[in-house]
Amino acid sequence: MQWIESLRSAVPEIVAILPYVCYGFLALLFLSGIVCMALVARATVALKMHVQSLRAVDYRRFQDSEHVMPVSLILPAANEIESLKEQVENLLLLDFKQYELIVVANSAHAQAWASLMEDYSLLPFHQPFKKTLESSLVEAVYRSAKDVRLVVLDVRDASLAGALNAGINVSSYPIIAPVYPDLRLTKDALLKTIYAFVSDSACVFMGSFARIGSATEGESGKRMPMFAQQQYLERLRLFYTNRTGYMTYGLYLPLSRTFAAFLKTAAVEAGGFSRAAKSESADLLMRIHAHMRKEKRSYCARLLPDAICYQLPQKTMRGARAQLRAGLREFRDTVRLNRSTARALRGAGYTRLAERVWPLVEFLGILAVVISAVLGAVPVLFAVFYLALGALLGAVQAVLVMLLEEYAFQRQTDTGLLLGRYVLSIFAQIGYRLRMTLVRIFS
Repeated sequence: MQWIESLRSAVPEIVAILPYVCYGFLALLFLSGIVCMALVARATVALKMHVQSLRAVDYRRFQDSEHVMPVSLILPAANEIESLKEQVENLLLLDFKQYELIVVANSAHAQAWASLMEDYSLLPFHQPFKKTLESSLVEAVYRSAKDVRLVVLDVRDASLAGALNAGINVSSYPIIAPVYPDLRLTKDALLKTIYAFVSDSACVFMGSFARIGSATEGESGKRMPMFAQQQYLERLRLFYTNRTGYMTYGLYLPLSRTFAAFLKTAAVEAGGFSRAAKSESADLLMRIHAHMRKEKRSYCARLLPDAICYQLPQKTMRGARAQLRAGLREFRDTVRLNRSTARALRGAGYTRLAERVWPLVEFLGILAVVISAVLGAVPVLFAVFYLALGALLGAVQAVLVMLLEEYAFQRQTDTGLLLGRYVLSIFAQIGYRLRMTLVRIFS
């Protein structure tokens, strides 16, 4: 009971301090708003230069030139039990001159395997290959009688790293690109990726940022559900306000299961994908950074800002929270396994600040202001102003990044849908974004 009496006696002193605490959080709120606006402005300038450079590119001419590099797409689907038809169709319709699609599946999963056998007329094929990397045991190799670009490996091991390494061992081309089952690519995805890849001879990695939606949205006229649009807006805000931190990596670490292209020799030299890592692509990229720096070789890892990769939206809030938790766990695991490399790269501190520290500051600010208003330390009007200002700054950021996305890539021309997203961006700050902030704090 003594500590309760001590607490009661300290209440007046706490109440006297709370106004200064609230003013401090208000100053931080203004500062964060200014910083985020500056980051969006910086992204606008960079994206404008990128868009202007794209207008001078003749992709048709590039695709027919001798400089185009063929690509091996690897789809690790050994854990998939549903039909793979939609995913494989999307990848076989890409507008690119020369590439192969290696699907690593498990024949024990009847539905997934049947969808491949029936839709693509798979035939057993004797294909010798060198086991350069430690991988899953390949039980058999199949090729499609309908499309010569399709190769299917039958494996029993459910490890993603093992499946990806098996794909690298069988691959024929100098660029390898993992594609995860919930991703959809635009038709020009490979064309833009490889053009950016070969434009810099020192490039060993080209990453992308997965938007939420479908690769055909805006072309088919279909509209995403409201919950999917909230995910879309939050993903865009993350991309344009946190770009400073992850540009130096070449990949947004909390969202590492996105479309990316590796130089095959660099991936093999770094040891391939690791079974010990929760985030296979991010871990391999960090080890490539470490290997290149140790060898003192000139290299670069780049992030392509174009909207070439889309991730299918979650249908429920529980699914969205689980997806974010998994991404944050993979981010922490990647940094833990590659701590020295993460510290050496510029932008690592900002990335940790944006993903861990600032969400906690936002939450503590709201908590302190609300408690202060309840105790009478600050006027209720101050609390209302603070909460409204936070929502307004977040909404302005969401609207600005959406305008920037449409200016750069013009994916959606439906004016009514755009206006609806402007309104939705305001209400998403109160509901969806607040829940995601809590997930970031307590995950």
